[in-house]
Amino acid sequence: MTIQVTHSLITSDQTQHRARSVGQGGWAVSWLPGRTITTEQAVVAMQLAEAVSVLPAFAGILGLPPCEAVGKALLDFRPVDTRTEQVVDSVAQVRGPR
Repeated sequence: MTIQVTHSLITSDQTQHRARSVGQGGWAVSWLPGRTITTEQAVVAMQLAEAVSVLPAFAGILGLPPCEAVGKALLDFRPVDTRTEQVVDSVAQVRGPR
């Protein structure tokens, strides 16, 4: 996955979506019509478009439509907080109680 950024265009080799400069640091992204966003946001929008481009293949392997696969994956999404995550003794976890 490669995103190319020039002074007037942001493209990807994974999707036909594009972002084009509209001047004064603003960008218009093909899949976000009517919005003007920053350069950073435009790059992230293109990264998201790249990620979405692989969803049909991944969902297909699971036998699910892409929207259903995303919905199910997000349904119980809980980010891991590494500051409070407890480290589990992997050997004890595999062996179980004695």
